[in-house]
Amino acid sequence: MNHALALLLLVLDCTTRAWRIQLATWASGGRLGFVEALRLNLYGEAASTLTPNRLGGEPARFLGMTWSGLRVVQALVALGVEVAAEWPVFGIGALALAGYYLPDWSTAADRFLTHSLARDLLGIELIALVVLLVIWTLQRLVRAGAIRHRVRRQWRVALAHVRRARWWVLFAGALLTVISLAARALILPALLWGHPNAPPLAVMFFGSLALIHAPLVVPLPSGGGGIEVAFLSGFAGDFGPGHQVITLLLWRFYTTILLTVLGMYLLVRTHGAAAAKQLFTVGWFRRR
Repeated sequence: MNHALALLLLVLDCTTRAWRIQLATWASGGRLGFVEALRLNLYGEAASTLTPNRLGGEPARFLGMTWSGLRVVQALVALGVEVAAEWPVFGIGALALAGYYLPDWSTAADRFLTHSLARDLLGIELIALVVLLVIWTLQRLVRAGAIRHRVRRQWRVALAHVRRARWWVLFAGALLTVISLAARALILPALLWGHPNAPPLAVMFFGSLALIHAPLVVPLPSGGGGIEVAFLSGFAGDFGPGHQVITLLLWRFYTTILLTVLGMYLLVRTHGAAAAKQLFTVGWFRRR
């Protein structure tokens, strides 16, 4: 029952995101089928997971739109309208997370620092050292200014076309974004639904929501292990001895691994390994 509910929420997440890009494409004057919209979002999911700061997601979705027959200008306009609809929701979500965590930050920090400290201190220090080394390496590999350029490009396209988009298109896109974010954040509570020792719903929901979007600010593919460390430390709830790792694996499978594997498979099967390699190396190497 729990796994069926988690899969249902994942399907709801994918469906609402497909509808959102369909709506944005219609607003740009193009047409995009549901299956095509679903497929290009899976391309973006796979590329986002395997590239630093999710840099490969937008190029993968853009190419997926052009492969579906949309003109380049239409694809750019559609992405711009989508960005204009979803970023206000991200801002409200960030405020909600701040409102949930900041008032209790001292208690949460004390609980984190004293949780099995004698056992975990060495492991935390080693993980921090590895993360710092990887970040230093990525700073030498990732193209200079790639993240700033990506943000500027998104907002230029969005601001150029948001005035021409109908207000209800942006409102509907924002509503679909809310449903999508909520559905994916509720996957963790769904996996624990009915368990007598499950953490409070708010802890799991807000913890999952924050960890899902952590790769946006962490310069490592899929969070680079930082998400796993935070989860195992109880950021999204304490699931009891012997259950923390299992819950982490199940949660990561439904929120990341399943869609990434499916997106990689569809991309390689439809467009070949060369196209997949080009997308999955975005942000890793300097141009020669």
